[in-house]
Amino acid sequence: MASLAALAKSYRLKKAQVSQLRRQSQNKLKKAHSMKRRSSSGLSSIERHKEELGREKAHLSQLLTQLLARKDSIERLKIAAEERLKQEQDARDMVKQESEYGAGDKTAALERLKYIDEKISELHTEIKERESAHAKIIKEIETAEKQKAKIDVQLKKQIHAKPSLLEQLKSSTKAENALRPKVASLIKREEQASKALSVIQKKLVQALAEKRKREAKLRAMKRNARRKAIARKAKKAKSKTRKKTKSKARTPTKKVTRKVRPKRKIPRKKRTKRKKSRR
Repeated sequence: MASLAALAKSYRLKKAQVSQLRRQSQNKLKKAHSMKRRSSSGLSSIERHKEELGREKAHLSQLLTQLLARKDSIERLKIAAEERLKQEQDARDMVKQESEYGAGDKTAALERLKYIDEKISELHTEIKERESAHAKIIKEIETAEKQKAKIDVQLKKQIHAKPSLLEQLKSSTKAENALRPKVASLIKREEQASKALSVIQKKLVQALAEKRKREAKLRAMKRNARRKAIARKAKKAKSKTRKKTKSKARTPTKKVTRKVRPKRKIPRKKRTKRKKSRR
């Protein structure tokens, strides 16, 4: 009985220890799996982000190429307009000098000056438009270059973050692969300890039941023994009383005479005759 109780206690302690180790290993496995999942997700996110940034960078590079080409075109058109303006201004000065010196028809010269002034005005307007477009396209180029530089910084960050995530993925995968069989082994050991403990507990319950039966049987035997002893004592006492009564019946008993007191005479009362009353 005591050995079974001690054995049950030892199995209970063993099961508690194995359960504690199993819980600790499962927590470590969960952490490793979570780290593996986060690092894998982070790497996938980096790859997706890199692809998106690469597409944006390619688009910005193409846009910058177009903007630079437009800028060059605007600059060429502006230079050409300035050259034509200079030519028109030179022609105007020449026509003006001719008209002043009277070397030709003044009316034709005035028409010629009027035409040249209109041309000069158109060229000034064109040059202003070219300058406005040039300023606008320079701003667009600066914005595109800033965006491209920002994308380059983000790409560098992604490149620097990738090795650390790869290392985390490698270490977490290694830890997970090592912990999975350990957890499975501890679960199996815990099940075995539980089965052994249940067997011992069943035996202990049976032993306790048998002990209670034996104790109940002993108590019943003791009660029966006490009852028999009481019955024997009562029988002996009864036999003794019978013997005493028999011995008393054999011995003659003296008659007890009681003194009789004389009766006291009670005096009689005199009867008085009643007179008959007349009606």
